[in-house]
Amino acid sequence: MDAVTLNVEVRTALGKKNRALRRQGITPIHMYGLARESETLQVRQADLRIALRAAGRTTPVTLISAGGEETVTIVREIARHAVTGYIQHVDFQRVDIQQVVETPVPVSLIGQEDAPGTAGGAGVVTQGMFEILVRAKPFDVPNEIIVDTSGMEEIDSVILASEIPLPPGVEFAGNAEDRVCWIQPPRVTAEEDLVPVAEEIVAGEEVGAVAAEGEGEADESGESGVSSKED
Repeated sequence: MDAVTLNVEVRTALGKKNRALRRQGITPIHMYGLARESETLQVRQADLRIALRAAGRTTPVTLISAGGEETVTIVREIARHAVTGYIQHVDFQRVDIQQVVETPVPVSLIGQEDAPGTAGGAGVVTQGMFEILVRAKPFDVPNEIIVDTSGMEEIDSVILASEIPLPPGVEFAGNAEDRVCWIQPPRVTAEEDLVPVAEEIVAGEEVGAVAAEGEGEADESGESGVSSKED
């Protein structure tokens, strides 16, 4: 993947003045880490969106200052507006590209339809983890981890986090016994599904019996026992 870069500037506006920055198309950010002081910075919103879309939460982003200094970072926190989802602020953590970091990586499942344990609607693949904690050098961290479920043979088959193959240079850093996905039976059983149907049949029979009695009374009195008014 091509390196993700982002041009940044020193930010002097603080506190409530950041609202004015956002109205001008500028987003406040912070850069911290590697035993150095935190830096208060700002970046064009359009450039930031492009960089975040390309990097996600795993690919390093190189911040380039106005003076040309380059700092390799990873995205640590994105603050969004509670209603609009608009990006309000981003924290970037400095990293040493030769030092191993721990970071969560998104998990995607494939092959659910081909898993023998799901044949004929016998079961469904359920995902229990949507990210996995890994340990690797910044540029070795994958964008996502693909888990192939097509080999899950039967109900209650499970894939543990420690069983997932990882790319070279990447190690698992979480709980080895965490369940990434498993096959479980459909939630509604055949017996549960039949109960409402049986009740509807009984109710229909009762309505038919009442209607028959009404017809008998109408024959004797010469009036219909069925009202045209709907409940």
